[in-house]
This record gives sequence, structure tokens and C-alpha cells, in this order.
Amino acid sequence: MPLQAKPMGGVPKGGPPPANKKYANVKARLDTGCNELKIKSSETKANARFHRGENFKRLKVSSLAALMQDMVADVLLLDLRDEDEFTQYHLKGAVNYPIRLLSRQCNPFTTEILAYINGAPQKIIVLSDLDEHMAFPAGNAFYEKGVDNIFIVSGGLKEVLRQAPELCEGHCVPQAVTPHRPNTSQVKAQARPDSLIAVPRQGYTPTGSIRPRTSASRVSSDEQQQHWKQ
Repeated sequence: MPLQAKPMGGVPKGGPPPANKKYANVKARLDTGCNELKIKSSETKANARFHRGENFKRLKVSSLAALMQDMVADVLLLDLRDEDEFTQYHLKGAVNYPIRLLSRQCNPFTTEILAYINGAPQKIIVLSDLDEHMAFPAGNAFYEKGVDNIFIVSGGLKEVLRQAPELCEGHCVPQAVTPHRPNTSQVKAQARPDSLIAVPRQGYTPTGSIRPRTSASRVSSDEQQQHWKQ
């Protein structure tokens, strides 16, 4: 009989190896930080949205209002605008953190920010500006510096003023004006020049209609009948 090679370690038995009862209650304690699974499974951040190419999470205005009013999570609101713009109006409880401070090579984060970086699951950092112009690169910069629990407000303060202006405070809070949408039919009618309006020509008869006979047409028809009789 030809010799058959045996696998190293002997012939494997069917099925997985038996579990050891000694380690049945042992669970993994390695915390991998804030990730997408934790965000989606958390009740306080169930409305967080993810976009491709972004290393941060987004919060809708409705989700931000729930976090600020219900106090279900410990939120640190950072306003990335300059001091003058921040003094005029900002989110209630927000802290001014100009985006230029993020470019410092040494100690870019304040003591208050360090207390929130990758802390408990209930601690998150939310960035806000006027229209995401500064929040977008700042969110990626926070992530590159090792901050995982970073969020930005979708639409910026413009969207907050439009949906929930009561979330802002300051001595010069602008009032969001809902844009008026005029009737398109009226706009087209007003913009149409008079030369393009169809005016019926004199003596024009649509196809399929019966034109009344005049005296001239009767005379011409009688002459044609007499000509054919001759």
C-alpha cells in the first residue's frame, strides 16, 4: 500500500475545539475607541450621519436640539469662528475655539478639550461654524490628531437659525428668513414679451371648421357651375 502523508499535529477532528469552562466568563476588555458601530448602536447618537471621505460624524439640527435640551450626553460645543463673530451670536453653552489654534504645533488643545477627547461614551465634541466652511477641515484635523469622538453640525449655524433659532444666544442673533418662492406660471407670463403672444390673423380659419360663405364666394361658385354645364 502506498504511504499517505499525515497532516502535522495529527488528524484533525471534526468541529471546533471544545470550549474551556474555566474561561467562559472572561470577556475582552480592550477599548478600541469611538467607532461607527458604537455610534449607530448608541441611543444618544442614533441620528448621526456618515459621508464617504469624512473622518468625523455629522449631527442633524434635530439631534443637536435633543442633546442640548435633554442633556442625555455630555457635549462640548466648540465655535470655530473668530471672537467678534462669536460674540454676536453662538450656540447656547458653546466655547469659542478659533480654527487658527488648531494649526499650532505645540499644545493645540485646551485643558477643557483634553478632558473630552476619547473619554466616556457619553462625552462628545461638536464643532460649529457658519456653513461648514471651517468645520469640514477642522473635523478631519481633529481626527488626524487622534480625536475619535468628533462631530460637526450639518449645515452650520445657518441651518440652526432656520430650523431651531432658540438654540442660539447673543446680542445680535440674526433672524432666518424663509425664501419666498413665487408662482412659476406668473413669472413666465410676466417675462414673456408681447411679440411672442399668439394673435389670430384676420380671416384665419382653423382646420376642420366651417367658414361661412360670403356673397363673393357664392358668385364664384355659380360661375363655375355654369362653366361646367356649357
